[in-house]
Amino acid sequence: MMKKLTSRKLVSILVVALFMLSFAGIAVSQESQETGLEKMTGMISDKRPDIEQIIVVEKESGKALTLTAGPDVNLKNFNVGNHVVVEYTDDLVIRSINKQTE
Repeated sequence: MMKKLTSRKLVSILVVALFMLSFAGIAVSQESQETGLEKMTGMISDKRPDIEQIIVVEKESGKALTLTAGPDVNLKNFNVGNHVVVEYTDDLVIRSINKQTE
């Protein structure tokens, strides 16, 4: 009887530990996806509010990128001519955008 109880506890603890490890794996996976962010400092040269896009021209190189707002990004307070710092993913989705003081 005692061995059965001990075995059940051991199996229960093992199941809980594996469950917790699966969540840790998911968190690490999501964190590694976030590392693919690029950062750009530039000026908004065009804004397309109907499709939540802006074109940012990089300050140093003059390179222009068309970026789309991510799910947590609101472009309402940004206008053509604003100097911004933008973090975006490899697929050109904005993760964060902040106005830059000159």
